[in-house]
Order: sequence, then C-alpha cells, then structure tokens
Amino acid sequence: MPNLLKQKNAAGKLIEFGMVRHVADKVTHRNSDEEGKFMFQGQGKILLALSQTNGLSQKELATRLDLTAQSTAEFVNKLVKKGLVTKEKSTTDRRMTIIRITDLGRQTTTMESAVPEFLNALTDEELDQFANILTKINTHLYAEIDNADHQNIFSKSKQMIKDGIRDWFL
Repeated sequence: MPNLLKQKNAAGKLIEFGMVRHVADKVTHRNSDEEGKFMFQGQGKILLALSQTNGLSQKELATRLDLTAQSTAEFVNKLVKKGLVTKEKSTTDRRMTIIRITDLGRQTTTMESAVPEFLNALTDEELDQFANILTKINTHLYAEIDNADHQNIFSKSKQMIKDGIRDWFL
C-alpha cells in the first residue's frame, strides 16, 4: 500500500501542475481557453473521428461519439462554417448526409494534437516513466468506469479514447 503522505504530495503536485500550466499558457498566449479544450469537446471529437475515418454519415458520427443527433448537427454546422468539414448528400441514399474533413480541418487536428511544450522539460527516460505512470493510472480509472458503468454510459467514449486519442501521438 502506497504511503498516504506521498499520495497527498502527488495529488497536490497534479493540482499545482494544472494551475501552473493554465497560467503559463495564458502568459505565453499558447492557447486561449476555447482552443485548449477544443479537441476533447464536441467539435474536436468530430474532427478526431473524421481524421481517423473520413466520410462518415452524420448519424454514424453521433453514434460513435455518443452525441445526440441535434448536438452532432450543431457541431457539424459550426465546423462547416469554419471550413473544417464539408457536408454532402450520399450518392447511394439521398436521405443520408456524409461529413468529410477538409485539408484545413486536418491541419487543425494536427496542430491541436501537437506535443505540449512542457514535455520538453523531461528526458527520454523521464518520458518513459511518466507514460508508464499515466498508463497505470488510466488503467485503474478504466477499471473504475467498468465497475460503475452498469448502463454502459461511458463505453462508447472509452472505446474512442482507447482506439484513437491514447495513440494519437504515436
């Protein structure tokens, strides 16, 4: 069993890291609050899904990302206005709308998935240790979700994380 004081110290360091990173991002103008959250919210999740499998129907996007049809439509329309995706009617079923990522959308996804600047402070050995620690923590959190997820609320999101985001930088 880990030492409680060491656990509290690590938890405090995580909180401190979050606060310091937020201030550092503001001071260096790295990300606005909106941009920093973009990739893991609705519009960003849609771009990630399309960058992995382009040409999905709007209904398939909603299903894969566990979003409502209305939310998906709103996010897609915002992305169309930004020039990040296109909408077109299916050639096989005119009732279906196919969403495709544009070159600008792909560039945006690539920029958003860039390696955070603060990781440059770590050596290769430290990066390996950090990745191993985060993997262990994530595995524990996945197990907690599995044990508590009797209604499969998080299953689709968890699968997307496992399939895409975790390996995004590899």
